[in-house]
Amino acid sequence: MAQAFQPASLSIARTDRPASPPHVSERLATATGALDQRLLADLELRDMKRPEILLVNPWIYDFAAYDLWARPMGLLVLATRLRREGWEPKLLDCMDRDHPAMATPKLRPHAHGRFHRTPVPKPEPLKEIPRQYSRYGVDPEIIERDLLCALAPKAVLVTGLMTYWYPGVTEAIRMIRKAFPGVPVILGGVYASLMPDHARRFSGADEVVVGPAESLITGALSRLTGITPASTAPSLAPEFAPALDLLRRVRFLPVLTSRGCPYDCAYCASGLVSPGFVRRDPEEVVREVLSSHLRYGVVDIVFYDDALLVNAERYAVPMLEALAARLPGLRLHSPNGLHASAITPAVAFAMKRAGFENIRIGFETASDDFHSRTGGKTSMDSFLRAVRNLRAVGFSREQIGAYLLVGMPGHSAAQVEDDLDRVLTAGAHPRLAEYSPIPGTRMWPQAVRASRYPLEAEPLFHNCTLLPAAESDVDWQFLRRARRRWGQA
Repeated sequence: MAQAFQPASLSIARTDRPASPPHVSERLATATGALDQRLLADLELRDMKRPEILLVNPWIYDFAAYDLWARPMGLLVLATRLRREGWEPKLLDCMDRDHPAMATPKLRPHAHGRFHRTPVPKPEPLKEIPRQYSRYGVDPEIIERDLLCALAPKAVLVTGLMTYWYPGVTEAIRMIRKAFPGVPVILGGVYASLMPDHARRFSGADEVVVGPAESLITGALSRLTGITPASTAPSLAPEFAPALDLLRRVRFLPVLTSRGCPYDCAYCASGLVSPGFVRRDPEEVVREVLSSHLRYGVVDIVFYDDALLVNAERYAVPMLEALAARLPGLRLHSPNGLHASAITPAVAFAMKRAGFENIRIGFETASDDFHSRTGGKTSMDSFLRAVRNLRAVGFSREQIGAYLLVGMPGHSAAQVEDDLDRVLTAGAHPRLAEYSPIPGTRMWPQAVRASRYPLEAEPLFHNCTLLPAAESDVDWQFLRRARRRWGQA
């Protein structure tokens, strides 16, 4: 007999939670206080019979993928909104490294590690690429079994991240159609927002949602299902807090303190995917961290912001100071690049005191001419000051990573070598990041002209592994030599 779909339960997360440092838990007992009133309202709604909705995070098909604190944050945040509006969300995560039917994953000390990986044949457009292509995530047979053991939801919401990961999206939707014929499927996320026409043509979804889903999903669900569940008053404000109880195991806390970015960099899609820039009250963020630590025992906190340190004196610094005072012993990480110009001595000190372990700065290149042409978010002087400030409060070179974009149109091998030299001389650790052309960005037309691939016709060619818009002297042989010479991890 079919059973309710339960890919994760709260009891699993609690049972498997890592031990908390005693001094942290003792302070938390009095620090968190009563539950937030909005959470109480959500819990009351969940006690009522509510229509179920399935949220799906598809597989990744790529030449390489690594779980650097990756969670389906968009779906988890959307789940919080859906609960508030009267739905009962369930999560099917095809990337779940903790699925009981798969081998136990190896983790690095700070809760990141490798995805499950299965080599697969390359799609026809990529046949000539001399690299192994793989599916990352849970075996499809296991996902299909999970679906067949579930009651049909009222609707299915599927997300998609990179444009060139769309094969995982289409496979997931085909499997959903087979398991739940007649159930409407809605596609959202980055891929749908950047290439809605391609998504409508090839994904198999009934509807494609472009942009932040919170303000659009209610109407789409009502239109496709005929259901308008009882709910609290609807909100047009952006959502921030993820519904972590949907995860099978909570190994770290993903945090959003803002949505969007005030900059308009020519190579970045942040403004396309999340227009505008909205901040949270720092105290609200602190309460979320305190509550999640008490509930799940997490000490690794990962910021998902695109612009964490913008106006830091008003937002980030008070938040970090409060975390340091009320919850010592945390480990903080910023895999998304921080803005170098925002890292003043006071900001660096607050970061150190709060427990930052892994810092990534979005430097891109040492060329000030490049920055002035592409958005002006940083400069060589800003980067040097940021590194000096971080080193002065005790951060090591290994803790300060500087992302360098390689493979951009017009960006030569000599410029990359100069970038590497300057980052090392400054006292930071270079992190090469291969450029992926992104539709809709200001650099996209230049990438299309420079590429040897038909970028507008086939998203698979956006894959950064191909170095699709690189100059002729920037190839994989050059990158291997550069990594060996500069010791870049």
